[in-house]
Amino acid sequence: MITKLMRRTGVAALAIGAMVAMAACSTPSDNGGDNGGEQPTSLRIAFGSSPDYTAVANYKWIEDLEAMGIEVEELYFESSQDAFRALVAGEADVAPTGIVSAILLNMTAGENVKVIANDLQTPDHILMTTPDITDDKQLEGKQVGISTPGDISDVLTRLVFDIRGVDVDKVNFVEIGGTNARIQALMSGQISAGLAHAAEGLAAVKAGGLNNLYALGEFVPGYLQHGLMAMQDWLDENREFAQTLVDTFIDATRWAAENKDGYIELSKEYIEGLDDDVRSEAYDIFIDIDMFAVNGGMDVEQLEETVAIEESVGTFDGEEVIGIDEWTDRSFVEDYLKRNGKK
Repeated sequence: MITKLMRRTGVAALAIGAMVAMAACSTPSDNGGDNGGEQPTSLRIAFGSSPDYTAVANYKWIEDLEAMGIEVEELYFESSQDAFRALVAGEADVAPTGIVSAILLNMTAGENVKVIANDLQTPDHILMTTPDITDDKQLEGKQVGISTPGDISDVLTRLVFDIRGVDVDKVNFVEIGGTNARIQALMSGQISAGLAHAAEGLAAVKAGGLNNLYALGEFVPGYLQHGLMAMQDWLDENREFAQTLVDTFIDATRWAAENKDGYIELSKEYIEGLDDDVRSEAYDIFIDIDMFAVNGGMDVEQLEETVAIEESVGTFDGEEVIGIDEWTDRSFVEDYLKRNGKK
């Protein structure tokens, strides 16, 4: 794990009244706190990995929080499961990552973790292969890299293979790591295929001679691939602060969907090794697949579709999935939309 303490130490802590005044709320929120008005001025965020080009809006979100005087501590882990462990252990306040972990934790461990907003509502991943693989059916009997079992890279690969008639029982799924680790494993011949986020995958095609077979968004457009989670006890104690987090989270997502030039420029501060044409092409893919959840991604239909996709690949081992209200708190997004409207 890598811990990163406030990248911009020159930002002074502001009074909470000024903090709330600077939030994106056009009118007061209904999601008031229960602790006499005292709200935190610091935040610990657990990431399953460093945000990549797909998640540049997360950097915008952090910058906006810091500009409001909130001291942000970024905690980077090797996987979404590790980030969730930190959240449950009280080592982090929120975790932006794949939402299926929240469902599973509530089902299997009785933990009360809640999804409170989503920023990415369509997977941007592309299926990368070594040069000798030109059809996904050739991957039967071959090794395909994933991050960890049950992770989005595992679930979506199995789902799309099934849709396309690939026998997943004949595919050897291997734990490799995130996008960059999978690309390195592909280039070294350690695996024959693996998912990559659009920008990093396009760069690998250009630099390393890998094949881009297809974009997964063509087959699973209704999958919520990334959201914001917190423990219910923490939410109960910090509702006003949590509302500020959700407000700025959605604002950053809306900014991302409307500001191609700004998105690309901000990405250059944090994401190295991508040519301008790759950044531009990847961003256009994001818009084409309607990736940014500009309305918070908490509509019941969206949540149910994501659960249905997970059920179809056996994520829950045939067990009945708990109700949406048991693993979400939609009140923060509803509050935001009441004040700011849908787009």
